[in-house]
Amino acid sequence: MEREREIEAFKAREYWTVEANLATEKGERFSSELKQREGKKFVPSSKEETDAVLAGIKGKNDFVVASVEEKELKKTPPPPFTTSTLQQEAGRKLGFSVKQTMVVAQQLYEGVSLGKGQGQSGLITYMRTDSVNLSQKALSDAAQTIEKLYGREYVLTEPRRYKTKSKTAQEAHEAIRPTEISRTPESLKDVLDHQQLKLYTLIWNRTVATQMAAAELKRVGADIETGKYTFRATGQTVLFDGYFRVYREGHDESEAADRNGGEEEANGEKILPPLSEGQKLTCEEITPEQHFTKPPPRYTEASLVKKLEEEGIGRPSTYAPTISTIQQRGYITKDGKQLVPQEIAFTVTDLLADHFSDIVNLKFTAKMEQSLDDIAEGSQKRNVFLRGFYNPFQALVEKKNAEVRKEDVMQERELGTDPKTGLRVVVRTGRFGPYVQLGRLEDLSEEEKKKKVKPKSASLPKSVPKEEIMLEQALKLFELPRELGRMEGEKLEVNTGRFGPYLRLGKTTVSLPKDADPYSLSLEEAKQIIQEGREKAKKAAEPLKILGKDPETGGEIQVKDGRYGPYVTDGKTNASLGKKLTPEDVTFEKAVELLAKKRKRGPVKYRKR
Repeated sequence: MEREREIEAFKAREYWTVEANLATEKGERFSSELKQREGKKFVPSSKEETDAVLAGIKGKNDFVVASVEEKELKKTPPPPFTTSTLQQEAGRKLGFSVKQTMVVAQQLYEGVSLGKGQGQSGLITYMRTDSVNLSQKALSDAAQTIEKLYGREYVLTEPRRYKTKSKTAQEAHEAIRPTEISRTPESLKDVLDHQQLKLYTLIWNRTVATQMAAAELKRVGADIETGKYTFRATGQTVLFDGYFRVYREGHDESEAADRNGGEEEANGEKILPPLSEGQKLTCEEITPEQHFTKPPPRYTEASLVKKLEEEGIGRPSTYAPTISTIQQRGYITKDGKQLVPQEIAFTVTDLLADHFSDIVNLKFTAKMEQSLDDIAEGSQKRNVFLRGFYNPFQALVEKKNAEVRKEDVMQERELGTDPKTGLRVVVRTGRFGPYVQLGRLEDLSEEEKKKKVKPKSASLPKSVPKEEIMLEQALKLFELPRELGRMEGEKLEVNTGRFGPYLRLGKTTVSLPKDADPYSLSLEEAKQIIQEGREKAKKAAEPLKILGKDPETGGEIQVKDGRYGPYVTDGKTNASLGKKLTPEDVTFEKAVELLAKKRKRGPVKYRKR
């Protein structure tokens, strides 16, 4: 919620970049960017300032190299995976949610049948850990595997060991790694499904990279002057790839945005031609470009896990359930990878911040985690800690129950009076977002209260902000649901809900097209929309291909298109085709193989700590 309010309060600021495409006498071309004016940092903030820059240098070919800096550096690999870093990297590189990452990691931990008499084997170590330590055996196995696959020059003279940066780390388990480092992803491609192979490959690559030689880079920076302006050109070459051979770390969008403009990634290349002080250059083109500063990005699941760990909130076993819970309760929804807070989240957060500020303070949560660790270690008594929390907390809850009104919590705003009924019309926030309500519970008759009748209400369309809705709009919303007539002996009505206007016929619901008006929709138009919806649903249910009978179950193997892409099914077991296989390419034999693998794995089981 803090991030969302930062975004709402953000005011974009205009700025311009000026890029000069330069060339040496030999015709070697490279780009540079305006950085200084009269020796001071300078970023044009308007078109007028940019035009002044262009007027000052346009048509001039007196670009001269003022200074050249060369620096060689070594880049070491990131540490082995903890739960947090695995969830972050799987989100960035594989597009996995934190829940999906943990489900697939659980499958790898419990193991799969390797075939050829090898039996069931766990493929990775325990996946709920905050440790970056590797066992001595893992270090030795990694060195042997690296020498065998990549050569002696990639092997360290001494194993590389890492220390955790987290103050709250318990380090009860080893880092997440393959149980046998010699077991390469390539050797498992026939026994793992697509998602399992992707995650195993990520873990194997990261583990092996931690014990490989550092990458060696050469960075070059050149300042180029023309009149009172200084342009900067940067370049980078990889002298020795080292661990880059197997692994390149991903970054969050926010991290990428924070990096200096024009600077290359530490694991990328941008080559500059040989330059020397006093060398004259030709300017072939100057390109100005307008930009606006961007608000801080919304959290993704990966960046939220990182933030939780930084603040000392939660443990490796709680990151995924926490993020899943706030989604299931409707506090946030996903827009692509971004987590978007809903109206109810603002209401709940404001309520807690106003009345239970100590409880929702980040320091309280981190301190409580430390107390729980102390209890586990025996340095603090459980009952003393619980009494110290619950006694004042219970008293506070009772006090707030008596003080806080429901209308205040739901941020109620009165819009006016309904001329037909004389009842007040209010807008408020509920569990599923903002809505308008006609009257209150106290306005109902005793008979209505006995029958548990509720005041009439209607959800606000997403296009209408709660702060801007007027009485006339609210009264219009109360016209729904609207009965249109009968179809096939059942009532056909149009209504609106959380996801917009829709038609209901018995148990069938069909969303209205965007250009359909629920307040003027006719019976005939509604019947046509229902029919089109049925045809669309029928088409989606029809198989793309029928391949034959499954030799194991006797079920008819069909290729279908589902919510998460094409898959094969025998009526009981479903198996995804993955990204490499298309419905056109899948054969009967391949479908049988996919279904057999899926049956062998069975449902996901969870092992308790």
